[in-house]
Amino acid sequence: MNTNQNGIYAADAYYRLSKEDGDKVESDSIVNQKALVREFLKTHPDIQIHNEKVDDGYSGVNFERPAFQEMLEDIKSGKVNCVIVKDLSRFGRNYIEAGRYIEKIFPYLGVRFIAINDHIDTASDMSASEEMLIPFKNLINDAYCRDISIKVRSHLDIKRKNGQFVSSFAPYGYKKSSENKNHLVVDEKAAAVVRQIFQWKIEGMSGSRIADKLNALGIPTPLEYKHMNGENLQCGFQKKADLSWMANGVNRILKNEIYTGVLIQGKTSTPNYKVRKRTKKAEKDWIRCEDSHKAIISKEDFQLVKESFAADTRVAPEEQTLHLFSGFVKCGWCGGNMTRKTVPVKGKKYVYLVCVENKHKNGCLNNKAISMKKFEKTVLKVINLHIENILELDQMMKIVKRIPYSGYLSEKLQGMILDKEAQIQKKRQYIRDLYEDYKERIIDEEEYLELKEAFRTGILILEKEVEELKDEVRGLAEEKKSRMHWMEQFLQHRGFQELSRKLLLRLVEEIRVYDKNRIEIKFRFQSEYENMCRYVKSAGDYIEGEKENGTKEPEESV
Repeated sequence: MNTNQNGIYAADAYYRLSKEDGDKVESDSIVNQKALVREFLKTHPDIQIHNEKVDDGYSGVNFERPAFQEMLEDIKSGKVNCVIVKDLSRFGRNYIEAGRYIEKIFPYLGVRFIAINDHIDTASDMSASEEMLIPFKNLINDAYCRDISIKVRSHLDIKRKNGQFVSSFAPYGYKKSSENKNHLVVDEKAAAVVRQIFQWKIEGMSGSRIADKLNALGIPTPLEYKHMNGENLQCGFQKKADLSWMANGVNRILKNEIYTGVLIQGKTSTPNYKVRKRTKKAEKDWIRCEDSHKAIISKEDFQLVKESFAADTRVAPEEQTLHLFSGFVKCGWCGGNMTRKTVPVKGKKYVYLVCVENKHKNGCLNNKAISMKKFEKTVLKVINLHIENILELDQMMKIVKRIPYSGYLSEKLQGMILDKEAQIQKKRQYIRDLYEDYKERIIDEEEYLELKEAFRTGILILEKEVEELKDEVRGLAEEKKSRMHWMEQFLQHRGFQELSRKLLLRLVEEIRVYDKNRIEIKFRFQSEYENMCRYVKSAGDYIEGEKENGTKEPEESV
């Protein structure tokens, strides 16, 4: 070992603490480590402390710790030729790296290594058995870290599956509950901004225009807002010191399902406890919990925004919002987008809808331009007519609910289920009887297998029919809630006089244009509307049947 000219070692005392790899705060605290080393030095006058290096809050698995690296620089520059630690676990918990430093690097550099509690001092004459114990102790420390890592990961996964929030910082719009740090509560000040962002997007504004508006209003960015509230959050998306709202930041908010009350965690992970680089996990492996916290945005509005991202829509440079029908109108013949075309005539501008394919001269059959003004009036009229039909349907449903049809239908479905389940049991008994016949040689093997397969096929068909009937019964139970939900989406717009992009997003899925005399509108909740029509018709047939049977006529008829 190299010493100074006067025979004195210059030492760096190294202390480390990490709750992450299972260290106990009381017994392994930095203060206790310092006290132990200083007590040791009282009996070793040949060692003088050059510096004390502290890594507080760093895992022993990774040797890329700031204080540890500073200590290595001291060694390389010749300032230090001795390293003192409380024990091997404070030095590190990666047995390969710890062994490399103790057995190769330090001896090569002439550095004395001392682990007090493990009775290791490379300047003393250690026996072969004592030298062999060092890698074993390092291996035990490594295994201990691995075991703790597995337990921590498992514990965090359990929390995630139970809908508990385990990240360090709450997303913008939420904060951690003061009563339970694993539960999110709404931060009303930031939530108001989130709601406004979604509202602007539904109205047709792009992410960049929303960002410009937020900056103009002086709204702090999510990172600035957290700093204002005393949170020392470092954002991986930060690009420059003078933070401002950007389109990407706005779009991340618009695409984050957490605002609907859904908690999605475990999107990334590290390969193991020794590798800190995070990798993305497959979506099927994400941990998803519905209704884990209060929603800021309704699922309907989130879905509208999601669909608006999927549409091929762009804001014109001179406009603030998307055109009214942008992304909605398709050609009925080729399925391509319909686009606006402005034609100037005698100082006036006339706007028409034309098929993109026809505009590009790709030979689409839809070669007629449709007046935008007439098109808008037609769409307005058709939507209002559809809303009136829904209102009439709603009134019919109120009448239906005053007659015993729902109970009758549910009872009838239950009877059909019981009948089909009885048929399933019979077929299963037939299979058992067939086997007995086969054993007694009444039928041969070929006949047995053929008949068995036929009965099994019949059972599968019946089981599928039973599930469909049960779904119908469940649908009846949820009918009131469902009806109120989708009907309200339309009825709240009854009597509107002007189209808006927000209204189209809420009520319309797609508009197909064949020519000026044929336009098809595909409305949202179309299947619910058709199911309700069938339900009302069945109720009317039931009432007519009751009349024929001589029962008392209900107060109102359908």
